[in-house]
Amino acid sequence: DTQERQAWSNKTEYILTSLGNAVGLGNIWRFPYKCHKHGGGAFLIPYLIMLVIVGYPLLLMEYSMGQRAKKGAIGVWSRVSPYTTGIGMASLVVCLILGLYYNVILALGFYYTANSLRVPLPWRSCPTVNTGLNNTAVAVKECVASSPTVYFWFRETLDVPVSIDQGGEQKFNWTRAATQQILNTSQDWSSSLHVNSPKIKFQALNGWVVLASFVAWLVLFVGLVKGTTSTGKVMYFAVFFPYLVLTAFAVRTLSLEGALDGIAFLFKPDVEKLKNPAAWLDALAQIFFSIGLGQGTYIAFASYTTTHNNCVFDTLFVATVNSLTSLFVALIVFGVLGVKAATNSKICLARKRTGFGLAFITFCDAILNFPGSNFWSVLFFFMITSGMGSVLGNFTGVVSLIRDLGVKISKAKLAVLLCIVMFCFGLTLTTKKGIYLVEILDDVYVGTGLLYIVLCETFAVALLYGIKRLGNDIYFMTGQQLNAYWKICIQFLCPILLLVCFGTIIVSYLIKSPVYHAWDGMNVIKMTYPAWVSVMVAVLLVLTTLSVPLVALLQ
Repeated sequence: DTQERQAWSNKTEYILTSLGNAVGLGNIWRFPYKCHKHGGGAFLIPYLIMLVIVGYPLLLMEYSMGQRAKKGAIGVWSRVSPYTTGIGMASLVVCLILGLYYNVILALGFYYTANSLRVPLPWRSCPTVNTGLNNTAVAVKECVASSPTVYFWFRETLDVPVSIDQGGEQKFNWTRAATQQILNTSQDWSSSLHVNSPKIKFQALNGWVVLASFVAWLVLFVGLVKGTTSTGKVMYFAVFFPYLVLTAFAVRTLSLEGALDGIAFLFKPDVEKLKNPAAWLDALAQIFFSIGLGQGTYIAFASYTTTHNNCVFDTLFVATVNSLTSLFVALIVFGVLGVKAATNSKICLARKRTGFGLAFITFCDAILNFPGSNFWSVLFFFMITSGMGSVLGNFTGVVSLIRDLGVKISKAKLAVLLCIVMFCFGLTLTTKKGIYLVEILDDVYVGTGLLYIVLCETFAVALLYGIKRLGNDIYFMTGQQLNAYWKICIQFLCPILLLVCFGTIIVSYLIKSPVYHAWDGMNVIKMTYPAWVSVMVAVLLVLTTLSVPLVALLQ
């Protein structure tokens, strides 16, 4: 099996692909959202602590295990012990669900890119409706009550119901009817899918999301078929292009009034926020998301590199660049929030909430302040679609996991089958309430699932494989001895910290139901998920966690 594995063309492509997996949606879309949720600077403290205690050590552990074994996650953990093979199975399940909703975010990026070609930008001003009184046109009430960017996200893009339990006709159907004249072709197609009659009420698919999702899966399929040699070359663009765009945004944002106030808010931690366990748990989950731990991706990447590659350097470089990128994006987002607070007295920097769509809404606000805003809008949202690197890395790990199971079909056929099945399952997230399901999968299922997987990984290495054997492997491959920092973190601090966090999360879910951000037509409000959603996620978590002991019992 070792001899048949493809190799990276060179070390640069290997590092760039690792960065492409790490630097992506987790930095641009997720980190600012979590940072704002927990009071800006207050979130940076637990994030940096988790990076040092968990991020660096566990990334080194995954890199070194894959590089030494020359196998995917299932192969690596079965090599540690037949009883830990289930860790790879759990990674497979979590990665599949992660890929489902990450693809929806990419679809949103495709949609915003297409709308960026409209002149003027559709979120520059509120749409108007003819009142019928002397042909007087007035702005749509929902838009006036919120803002053009918020309205475009929640109503014209997602067309969300007031709650996840609401189906069929929208509470604000009058808005859709009034603004039908300004909808573009893709939205017209979406409307054609919406079944709405006196006898039939059906929560239809968002047609444009389905189309954009199909395009995203098609691009992913091409990347999977081309393999590591072509993927590495694509990453030259996918990694460097976002930095060019983000730098341009940073320069422009800093030149606007109020930007420094927003950035100052980011670096003024509210110590009271640190007393909230959710901030620490979200910081840990963000490490898993942004770096990509527990997904089997780095194990798969490292399995294709040379035996004597310096995985210690790779660990420090990839994790550090990833975290600096997250901070860089947060600076831009909070700078834009500061600009909005300075130009609109109704907006309070600390209280402005847009929930899951924070990055989309914030950058749309920023783009409006740019000369040639259409050009910059196309650049930014095309950059969002370059987050395909994260999804491609994720599914590279999935393909490796499936092939480690002994599936005897070609990579091309496996990629076709995988993408078709995932596209079909992903349709559940392209309904008008789909974004609410995406939010709970992101906040609850995947974060908890990855935490459980990484917890199992650390116990497998600390108790079964042994820190001494891991150190010998790293010395054999790099010529470097593991120092006390690596040993203490991997053998003691990581297992204990992860176990405490996992227990805390389970208890918190039992005590309090998770919440999501809904839009009532004027404001973003927090609502508790209904019982059926909580049960659905609980079942997914149980199936994921049971995969490890069940596989062990079958050995």
